[in-house]
Amino acid sequence: MKFLKNNQVLDIREANEKDAFALTEFFECIKQEGKFQVLTESGIAKTNEALTSYLKELKNQVTSKLFLGKVSNKIVVSGGIFHSENAIKGNVLLDINVKADFLGIDTEDHMLNHVINYSRITSSIKSIDILCTEKDPLISLYEKYGFKPLNESPSNTDKNANERIYRLDL
Repeated sequence: MKFLKNNQVLDIREANEKDAFALTEFFECIKQEGKFQVLTESGIAKTNEALTSYLKELKNQVTSKLFLGKVSNKIVVSGGIFHSENAIKGNVLLDINVKADFLGIDTEDHMLNHVINYSRITSSIKSIDILCTEKDPLISLYEKYGFKPLNESPSNTDKNANERIYRLDL
């Protein structure tokens, strides 16, 4: 249980299969707000059935987890780490999504801290990467926690010219 700056209580826990429907609604809201890049690994492109199955699979994973934060029993933030087959061993990709109404009141800070602490207690995770854009509202938060940019700005002809990768070595 964490307290937000507006005195509301944020409860963070690991997502499970019973959260599939609520997560689908949450991801749709995040997508409509358009403030974040939602990774397909986090469930944005999955049906309720596929998301339910995916969340069951995550239960037994160490290097892939999805956490959710609720205020008044409504999901307001998600934070996930995902290890893909072609990634460096021990490297995970971070995905944090926050409803616009909950930005700037420590919601994102509490979720990022939770995900980092989880990653640190596992012996399998060596580093966390996050893909963001130059205008990502959370860049200063990532830097506060020690994330460092891995790449310089790509050329302007590159279709991903505004994307940046930040890494935290654990």
